[in-house]
Amino acid sequence: MWHYLCKKSSMRLIVFIFLCSTNMVLSNTKIVGAALNASNQYVYVSEIEDYITNSESIIYTTTVNERGQFVIDLEDIGLRKIVIRIKNSFAELYIQNNTTYYIEFPQESIDVINYFSGSETEILFFNLDSTDINYKILGFEAWMDDEMADLYILKDVEPVQFIDGILKFKSEVQEAYASDTSSYFRDYIKYSLGKTVDNLYYFGAPSKTTKYDFFLKENEILHKNPAYMGYFNDFYDQYLFQMNKSIRVPLLQSIYDNNAATMVKAISFDSLVPTQEFAELIALKIIQQEYHANRLPKNNLIYITNEIRKNSFYEQNAIIAENLIEEFYTIIEGDPLPIMNLTKDTQLKPSLNKFLYIHFFDPENPSSLSEISALRRLFEKYNSHIEFVTIYLNQGIRLSDFAERVLDGIKWEIYSLDYGHPIWKSLNVGTFPYYILVKDNLKIVGLPALGPTPNGVYETIEKTFYDIQKGQY
Repeated sequence: MWHYLCKKSSMRLIVFIFLCSTNMVLSNTKIVGAALNASNQYVYVSEIEDYITNSESIIYTTTVNERGQFVIDLEDIGLRKIVIRIKNSFAELYIQNNTTYYIEFPQESIDVINYFSGSETEILFFNLDSTDINYKILGFEAWMDDEMADLYILKDVEPVQFIDGILKFKSEVQEAYASDTSSYFRDYIKYSLGKTVDNLYYFGAPSKTTKYDFFLKENEILHKNPAYMGYFNDFYDQYLFQMNKSIRVPLLQSIYDNNAATMVKAISFDSLVPTQEFAELIALKIIQQEYHANRLPKNNLIYITNEIRKNSFYEQNAIIAENLIEEFYTIIEGDPLPIMNLTKDTQLKPSLNKFLYIHFFDPENPSSLSEISALRRLFEKYNSHIEFVTIYLNQGIRLSDFAERVLDGIKWEIYSLDYGHPIWKSLNVGTFPYYILVKDNLKIVGLPALGPTPNGVYETIEKTFYDIQKGQY
């Protein structure tokens, strides 16, 4: 859950808008932001592609200026939830067409860690209109959280009072939002109540069949509404084990047979599956959970997912299948190195008859100076057989004198790559320093590889380099 503060007016807002106004050009959807301790940092704006894998795709990139401000201009894409990332912090918000938002990342929220896991932060909204989707969703969620916190303590000690309170709250919500014209918001309320209230177990609570009839049976799949998809994910959680044996057995056999069509068909016979599109989506949900549970052969699950990706009649299901394949595919030793462009004219791949030693690091780290010194010694001894390349994250800020001195000590190819470059995700780079060793046939033989300085058991990469030089590796 993310939070917000909405301020109707302040001197800071007046100054903020004035400073940004000289750079603003009218557009459909605009976000005027402040991140006062993130000057010159990149700002990445992503759309959530699906709520099964929660995959994101970058739709806009800009930078924070010297005054700690940034402006995001987006073409109309309808009412959507987006993610804004600055350094290691991110915030989620909704956007709607023809709207300008004024937000601020609080100074203390910009994480100093420059890597990729991310920490969610509270953002401040300024002058948020009461008809805006963010205002309405946040207001509703705050109301629901308060009510449920008071009611839940009664669940076991005063069950009658608890049930009366639940019914009263649902009635009040219906009355409060009866005249709202936003179908997105009405659906958000419906499925939030379903997930938070109707999923509670209490005497008289709706049965699974009753919930299916009301929430899913006659309703289209709302892929872009997180409340709907949250309800879907809960309803069909571990669904393989909720199915009747007469369905589960042929479903499992279809997985062993690598038959996507038969798997989807088996699921479609379930009484709580309304359509072929639903059956396919549930198949992908089952595949995702079984893959990570290690209960079924992973290669079969990947094969079936790929078949759905190629043959689905439903565009969003094909997107989810593609994102699942990316989620499943983790590069390990023995896999081929995926060839990627480091620049427009340069690819990451070994030269003929040479190994490639890839080095990822942070030049600002105090230990990087000794690290580069050790690498340089190895380079001088083994560069006739091993090609070196160093890569570091381009954070969009001026490097310190120390970092410049570190980089000046590197005698081989070096590249600075943006956060959005596919290399970080493709090669599972999450910490620095990080090393990968690749043969000239692109086979990865070290992931991660040893480094130039001793690890906890006094091992370094030099013995491997020596064996390569002698033709013994």
